[in-house]
Order: sequence, then C-alpha cells, then structure tokens
Amino acid sequence: MATRLLALPLRATARRCVTARCASTSASTPADDSDKHVKRYPLVARGAGVQCAIKARNFMINTDIPKQMGGMDEAPQPVELLLSALVGCEQATAAYVARHMQPRFKLNRIAFAITGIRDDRGATSLPINEPAPCDARLSKITGEAVVHVRGANETQQRIDELAKLVMTRCPVADTLHAAGTKIEVKWRLAEDGE
Repeated sequence: MATRLLALPLRATARRCVTARCASTSASTPADDSDKHVKRYPLVARGAGVQCAIKARNFMINTDIPKQMGGMDEAPQPVELLLSALVGCEQATAAYVARHMQPRFKLNRIAFAITGIRDDRGATSLPINEPAPCDARLSKITGEAVVHVRGANETQQRIDELAKLVMTRCPVADTLHAAGTKIEVKWRLAEDGE
C-alpha cells in the first residue's frame, strides 16, 4: 500500500558529491567551477508491486496505477506526474520569462487543462519479448493554457510570445519535445470573469 511505502526509510545509495546551491533554484550543482551551470536533481525511491514512494529533497511523492490495471489507485500514475511536471515547469518558466520580457509581462496566473495521449499497446502488448507495435511514449499532449494578467494591457500577440519563449526554455517541455511528443497546448488570454 502507498501509505506503508511512505513509512519505509529511503536512503541514497549513490556516492554523495560536494554541492553548492545554485542562485536560480534549490536544485544543487557541483562545487567544481567547470560544472557551475549543470543542475542535478537527485532523488531516492523504493517500489513494491506497482507502487513507488519517492523522496525528492524533503518531499515525498507516491505513484500507483488504477485498480483495473492491477494497482490500488492510492496515488497518481507516473504519466500523470509527468504531465503535472510539465504544467508545473511551464508555470515556473512563464513566471521567469514574464519578469524578463520587455516590457515586463504582467502575468498573474495560468490555468492549465491538458491531456496526454499514447497508444497503450506500446507498453502492454504481448508477448512481452516481441517488439511492440508502437512507441510506449506519449505521442501528443493537447489542451489549453488560459493566461490571467494584471491590468488590461496584454494582448494575444504577447501571450503568443510568452508561450513560444516558455516552450523553448521549459526543461520538461523541451525534454518531451526531444522525445518526439507533440505538444499542442493553445495559450490564450483569459476573458473577463474567467
């Protein structure tokens, strides 16, 4: 059960490296000057059956799968966490980009509604030792990002500029794009009362 997994001690088994805090994030970087811009995101995990308990810094994350797939449905599926990472990273990247746009973009918040799409045969086709008929990865992510701004001076053209910059600077979006996942999320300016 996911709650039992949380109680298990999670210890790093990899050799610890000397780290220094990066000024732009809480992720750590090597103290060696030659790697001063390289960020690392260490975590430890323990799995049992289809469930997993993960510790990232001081935060616990659990994964599970739905009951109809053999899980207990006590935590999000790993793919749901991947999609969560995408919108979380896009939000953080948008806040950073908005601060540095000229003139400064007056971002208040973004409301995301996205769906990841994949062909399940890529992961579950049998027999297991035969090639799958398709890739297991997400083939497409669709949805909408509704951008709420402070004041009434921002335009759809500026929203498009913000979205383009976010898509090129967001590490998670860039990783998914490099893996061949099509990201078709429409960014638009929020309407009054939305």
